[in-house]
Amino acid sequence: MKLSIKQLIATCAVVLVSSAGFSQSGRQAAQASMLHSDLTLESQMQKNFSAILRANVEGTPYYDEEFNSANIAPLNKVFFVRYNAALDDMEVIQSNDTLIMNKNNKNYIIKQNKGNLTYKILEYADSKKDKFGYYVQLTEGTNVALYRKDRKKFVEVKKAAYGGNLNASSAKFKKQKSEFYIELKGSGDAIKIPKKKKAVIKLFAGKEDLVEKFIKENKIKVTKEKDLINLINYVNSL
Repeated sequence: MKLSIKQLIATCAVVLVSSAGFSQSGRQAAQASMLHSDLTLESQMQKNFSAILRANVEGTPYYDEEFNSANIAPLNKVFFVRYNAALDDMEVIQSNDTLIMNKNNKNYIIKQNKGNLTYKILEYADSKKDKFGYYVQLTEGTNVALYRKDRKKFVEVKKAAYGGNLNASSAKFKKQKSEFYIELKGSGDAIKIPKKKKAVIKLFAGKEDLVEKFIKENKIKVTKEKDLINLINYVNSL
């Protein structure tokens, strides 16, 4: 049976309770701050389980394990952050603690200096898990904005055959294909872009003919980031 990421977290609960607890001051800081959610034991385990099981897990839930400076609005302060693409969490260093941002507050915008990445919190109504998540903003526009969703999946690796390497990884983080979303008129709602051109054209009511013509003349592929940026910039020009 395949293990989910939360099932794996549960297996290391005893280790984490004894070795990875936050300080009381850290919890108080999290509770007092509008930026961060309360650090429950579950969130603590989620954030640290890959380090605890490093010997048995291949890869990392992060695209970049380093913390990078970022300006977080509307606080307009610089923090060091990193994005967990497996859990869809944003980790932030505050004082001597690593805290988890409260993504239920959609007002926060994280502008990371490295890579010039801007993360926004959007709501995706069709999500089977958390409806709120972090999306990388690719374009700006009062009518339509384009976003990319970066993901990593925790998967179980089949055990080695008899006589195989007993130290082989039993699980790994696997990079998933990025998905693309749009936001209409700053609504805060993420709309997934379909993989079929006809379905994409229907997203832009009243402009279907122009969008269809643009896609055809410019040989737009609706699964390619660069082409989607060109398409959304064109839609915003209409």
